[in-house]
Amino acid sequence: MSRGLTLAILAAGRSARFGRPKTLEPVGPAGEVLFEYAICDAVRAGCGKVVFVTSADWNDQLMSRAAEQAGGAVPVDSVIQSLDDLPGGAAPPAGRAKPWGTGHAVLALRRKIEEPFLVVNADDFYGARAVESFGRQAADRLARGDDSHFLAAYELHRTGVSRSSGVNRGILTVRADSTLEGIDEVYDVRETDSGLVGRGREGEARSLAPDCPCSMNLWAFQPSIFGLLEAAFVDFHARLDDPLQNEFLLSETVGQLIDARSARVRLLPMTQNTAGLTYPGDLPPVASTLRQCVEAGDYPDDLGDWFADRASRRPA
Repeated sequence: MSRGLTLAILAAGRSARFGRPKTLEPVGPAGEVLFEYAICDAVRAGCGKVVFVTSADWNDQLMSRAAEQAGGAVPVDSVIQSLDDLPGGAAPPAGRAKPWGTGHAVLALRRKIEEPFLVVNADDFYGARAVESFGRQAADRLARGDDSHFLAAYELHRTGVSRSSGVNRGILTVRADSTLEGIDEVYDVRETDSGLVGRGREGEARSLAPDCPCSMNLWAFQPSIFGLLEAAFVDFHARLDDPLQNEFLLSETVGQLIDARSARVRLLPMTQNTAGLTYPGDLPPVASTLRQCVEAGDYPDDLGDWFADRASRRPA
């Protein structure tokens, strides 16, 4: 894999449902946080740099942790997702406090990244060595001249859906050539006696097949995505109908780019089971998942030691 590929980690969320910064929550056997497993996978796959998208409130703490644990093995950097970081000379609406959303978080990377890059959420575990596998697949296609963007496609039942608390999932529509036709955001997805159900954008009930493909926000983007997102954000900002609440969502925006034939997204199927932190009650199952991965040999007992060993072998 090219050393030019970068790992971007989205870590600017407010953790409102979790009640404290979940990106810094120790969940691994040796106190690891979730994003350290993504960095481990990315380093194994050959990524040469890590860039976090953070908030001003948590940037110092998060970067201190990342630099201490992984900074010797791979360069780490950050960019703050700021309300006033707007293209086209736009200004944020008076009284706006809510972040602009995941599409804006990716757009914030435009000043730090010039090469193809992976995108992951800081509070998700994508499955044993999944980021590594996805990164290698995407990089191989890029090396062969494929100018697509890439998205990991998971079967819905593999993505941590439970009876106790609902989650949001981007349900994928797939074309015959395995490219993405669209992403339909479905809310409050959960298990019931009658199967998997959720709610559509207008609150309507949705029944969902267990094996339907969905997004967990694991992407590989060409740097051309920045110009497309910038133009889309200018249009989004000009059409705000709720200036204090509207969000520039990555899934929705990529869907619009596909409709306009401005982008092609190739889907790479994933077979791993995911886990993530949304609510405090997610901690035990996530910790159990990571422990099982360590016992299976997918990750070392202590990622801190693994990063330190990598750092000792890194060229000066």
